[in-house]
Amino acid sequence: MDFRDTAEEAAFRKEAAGWIADTLTRVPHQHPADHAEKTVNSRWWQEQLAEGGWLGITWPKAYGGKELPIAYEGIFNAESARRHAPVGINMLGILLAGPTILVHGTQAQRDRYLPRILNGDDIWCQGFSEPGAGSDLAGLRSRAERVDGGWVVNGQKVWTSFAHAANRCMLLARTSTTEETGSKHKGITYFLADTDDIDVRPLVMINGDADFNEMFLDDVHVPEDRVLGELGDGWRVALTTLSFERGSLAFATSAEAEAALERLIVRVRDAGLADDADVQREIGRLAADVRSLSLTTMRQMSALSHGNAPGGDGSAVKLAWAQTMQAMTRLAVSLGGDAGVTTDAVDDAAWVSDFLRAKGNSVEGGTDEVQRSIIAERVLGLPRSR
Repeated sequence: MDFRDTAEEAAFRKEAAGWIADTLTRVPHQHPADHAEKTVNSRWWQEQLAEGGWLGITWPKAYGGKELPIAYEGIFNAESARRHAPVGINMLGILLAGPTILVHGTQAQRDRYLPRILNGDDIWCQGFSEPGAGSDLAGLRSRAERVDGGWVVNGQKVWTSFAHAANRCMLLARTSTTEETGSKHKGITYFLADTDDIDVRPLVMINGDADFNEMFLDDVHVPEDRVLGELGDGWRVALTTLSFERGSLAFATSAEAEAALERLIVRVRDAGLADDADVQREIGRLAADVRSLSLTTMRQMSALSHGNAPGGDGSAVKLAWAQTMQAMTRLAVSLGGDAGVTTDAVDDAAWVSDFLRAKGNSVEGGTDEVQRSIIAERVLGLPRSR
């Protein structure tokens, strides 16, 4: 397998990298001190992406996209992560909601939602996980009951990124019980819901950020024409969303790890530990892990480019990324000693925040245990876990 860019991909990478580097010189907060400043950066970055024509890279030209292969979206995400660009406030709309609507939506739904995703009028969140139904998503219990003109949804969602800013939600709810269908994967319906009547409560994490939210749905009305796909077939639609999540974000995670390794090496040199044998050994091991992650990501992107599902590679990338980021941030914080934890220096504070945030990498998007089970069953062919 040839991992090198084609001539066209190399030209695209050069153009994207140049635009990102130039645009980042104007970001409102170069070193955001809190979640509010990070949110300002995210909104600003989304506006820049729209104005620069960097949204909808894989979308059809008929809907305002560039209609390029998924590898190009991976390249742009990687270059953004490598330069520590903010995450656009409507990332989930661009990478998940829009592509899912393109696959499963009616023409009316495409016409209604896609232009508003690209121009930023609609911000999307993903209402999938629930208390007791995160790793086992099919165990969700939110319930939708039919009423005149649509559905009324009751339930609770948790760990919902961007819900504090979103006005639209990719929402899963049961329209039939497991007893009625005979399977927990049946009877789930995928809704395109408004968030106006949803109670959103931010979840403050250990590092002070509030990337996630709880959502409480109490008799939330969803019109009839907001069902995406077939009634009761939401699990199949959700798998489409999850495949986009595994695919388009994979390059960003590996690039994030590469950028973190570069920062870590600078920190080692600044600490005067470049010749320390123990530190050298740790850096060498982490460099090998990062390289392995990058190559696995490239293999996954190649499979996606040829129309194949991510399969077990997606779980391998997610698991390796979580463990590698935790190991790197742990080493970076330890290099600073006690002073590195208590100082207000920008670099020290950033590493401490990253160290605390990295703990959640083993939970979000599927726990490490779930990823290992997927790898065992789908890659190694081992018996299913009970």
